[in-house]
Amino acid sequence: MWILLYPMCVTASLTATMIAVIAVNWWVPLLADEAGNLPRRLRWFQTFDATLDAGWLDGYLDPSWGSTPWRRYWARVWWLNRNPAYGFDYAVGLTFDASEWRVVKYVERDDLVLFIAFGRGFNFYYEGPLGQYKLGWKAWNRWDGKGWDATNWEAFERIPVCFTVNPFRRRPA
Repeated sequence: MWILLYPMCVTASLTATMIAVIAVNWWVPLLADEAGNLPRRLRWFQTFDATLDAGWLDGYLDPSWGSTPWRRYWARVWWLNRNPAYGFDYAVGLTFDASEWRVVKYVERDDLVLFIAFGRGFNFYYEGPLGQYKLGWKAWNRWDGKGWDATNWEAFERIPVCFTVNPFRRRPA
């Protein structure tokens, strides 16, 4: 079933991403509330697990990016473009039940990360000398290196669809 579902989800995800980057991410931060959340009808454009202020609040950007409304606006645009339409990817994701998933391969070293798992869907995650590739559904985010105990996502019942193909983002050798 997931073999047929995945291409449809990826096509929808890439379409939502293009709409977000080209037409939405530049103006939608103006509608965010003080806490950095978009109105419910626009949540597909926001990350499902963080506010628009996560960039400067969580250390991805210098905290000074939250110091003025102008800088906060640009930090929010940056965050949305870093994670375009990620709420949509969660919406087309799969309900996650660890008992339905099996890790086939897991390697984590300084120069290579490789994770392959199958369940209600599949997850292929590679980051190494050949670039970065994330395909399938993000079961990787539920994996803590020993088992399905990653607590950072335990509040979320789903795992988002992913399709990242980046031969230029390489892990240091």
